[in-house]
Amino acid sequence: MSKFVVSARKYRPTTFDEVIGQMHVAKTLKNALQNDKLAHAFLFCGPRGVGKTTCARILAKVINCENPKDKVEPCNACSSCQSFNDNASFNIIELDAASNNSVEHIRTLIEQVRFQPQQGTHKVFIIDEVHMLSSQAFNAFLKTLEEPPPYAIFILATTEKHKIIPTILSRCQIFDFKRIQVEDAVSQLQNICTQEGKKADPEALHLIGQKADGAMRDALSIFDKIASATGEHITYKDVITNLNILDYEFYFKVVDAFLREDLSDVLLIMDQIIRDGFEPEQFIQGLADHMRDLLICKDTRTIGLLDVSEGLKERYMHQAALTSKSVLLTGLDILNQCDISLPRSKNKRLYTEIALSKINFANRSIEANLASTTTVAEKKTKFVSKPIVSAPISNKSTPELAKISEKSSPSSIEHTKGSVELNENQPSPSVPPSESSHASEPVSAPKSEAPPKNNANSIPSFKKPSGIDDIMASVKQEEAKLQEARKGLNQETLEKLWNEYSQNHNSPSTKAMLEMALVSLEGKTVTVVVPSNHYKNMILEEDELKELLRKKLGTSDLMLQPKVDREAFPNVEVEKPKTLLSSKEKYQYLAEKHPLLTTLVEKLELKPDSGNRH
Repeated sequence: MSKFVVSARKYRPTTFDEVIGQMHVAKTLKNALQNDKLAHAFLFCGPRGVGKTTCARILAKVINCENPKDKVEPCNACSSCQSFNDNASFNIIELDAASNNSVEHIRTLIEQVRFQPQQGTHKVFIIDEVHMLSSQAFNAFLKTLEEPPPYAIFILATTEKHKIIPTILSRCQIFDFKRIQVEDAVSQLQNICTQEGKKADPEALHLIGQKADGAMRDALSIFDKIASATGEHITYKDVITNLNILDYEFYFKVVDAFLREDLSDVLLIMDQIIRDGFEPEQFIQGLADHMRDLLICKDTRTIGLLDVSEGLKERYMHQAALTSKSVLLTGLDILNQCDISLPRSKNKRLYTEIALSKINFANRSIEANLASTTTVAEKKTKFVSKPIVSAPISNKSTPELAKISEKSSPSSIEHTKGSVELNENQPSPSVPPSESSHASEPVSAPKSEAPPKNNANSIPSFKKPSGIDDIMASVKQEEAKLQEARKGLNQETLEKLWNEYSQNHNSPSTKAMLEMALVSLEGKTVTVVVPSNHYKNMILEEDELKELLRKKLGTSDLMLQPKVDREAFPNVEVEKPKTLLSSKEKYQYLAEKHPLLTTLVEKLELKPDSGNRH
């Protein structure tokens, strides 16, 4: 039986050119090797499975290679390369900081730094997961990391750069590794399929790349799992079955049902998904991702953000063309709120179905809002486009002029020959001088065939739309009510409201306190005088009283200020704690409170302590 080697180890890159998705790091390291400007300390940062440790091993192998190709590729023939391939190199030392994170482990490492390499030119120390070192270990490592021997090179790797202390960061060249793109992962998986003699659907490889979430090692592990469960041909169905992923066909069907406003079909698809063993959270999150993909397909500039195969991309673009942006944005908002609230819901299925029902009829809601907005815009346009009617200004009220303007139809009244003068005492040009005394009467403007003359002194008369009149009338009514309420801002009204509130209070103690308190009005401040701090705190807790006074007195910024004045309440006794200075005084105090104590002392023939003993 042959020993199986996982793909992550079998197809691990051996040169910088084979590293996937990290060309910026590989190019910098190759230039440093070619120009002999290699630093003594490196820090490789990035997510898991992106090639940090792989690049560290390639760099260590090239440094100790006896005959490197172009100074950047190991020859794989010298003794140093052979020992590295056999994991028997004494010049390359790897330390796992996750399990060797104490000061003693770092001291052992420092002792190894002191010895020169027995073969080759450099000793390379690779410390993986360096953020796991303790603070004491970091401090012990600082001096060696800053000024190592000329033959020592340190390569640190971490997934959590923010946990490394700044003094370590300042001593290293930092390289940030990127997440592996789906296209790069798919290309590598396709090459492995070719070498292994397997066939795979492009949709299946894309789904593996998406599931890996930017980690090439995860993608290779998933690939090995799928390859073990299937034959020589890896299909999309095999991937979604083994990874327990919802098929994108469900999402396309649901969106098609949304476009038809077929709620029954949506609920049936939801029922099938639940019967297949998927949780509502999975479906909500997957549908949100699907609608997001449809949204980015609405613009040709963002189509590149879609990580799917070319055949599936055309299907996304086709469905996106049938769906409006407003519906997609509304659906994303509803799904986001559902995803946030769903974990706290007791009936998750019902909550999910309600969210899907909202999306199903979102188009109607959007059209209704659009129709109402259009109606308002048409009214504004109609108001602006009405013909200007010129009439003499009279001493009568504006509503009468509005009635005249309503009775006159736009077809019969176009323009007037005259214009409205600024001075009411002057006769209107459209009325004969003999009838100037009757200019205040409403007169129908005669129809003019000639175009109106521009007159700088003419004032066009517009008819106010009814909506503005209603709003202005409502505002005036509110102002009138506010003014009427502010008229009651006096001491008499305050005392009346205070007494009504105190009489209707449920708590007897609070009721007694309110009846005892002295209230006075000073501007917009109600001063409440009470005999103790306890009563003052009770006043401060009466928020309902404050809101009642503000509402009834018509003053939103009315302040309630309690004040302690014991002299204002001579009949109210505020008990003060008595300071007891001696045992005798304590006995006398207790005897006054409890007369039976004296009888007990006499029967037992006790003598109270005078308290003068030292």
